[in-house]
Amino acid sequence: MINETLARLRSLRLTGMADALNQQLDQPGTYSSLSFEERLALLTEQEETER
Repeated sequence: MINETLARLRSLRLTGMADALNQQLDQPGTYSSLSFEERLALLTEQEETER
């Protein structure tokens, strides 16, 4: 399922979010204490930064 999500983000040209999600997945202990909203905010922030 995650691979589909990453592919969709990239097809929507949301590569910043896809990269940030990969980072969160690679470092689960770093982000596990954050709420869904906090993690989503980080993904959105990364997308904005890359644009």
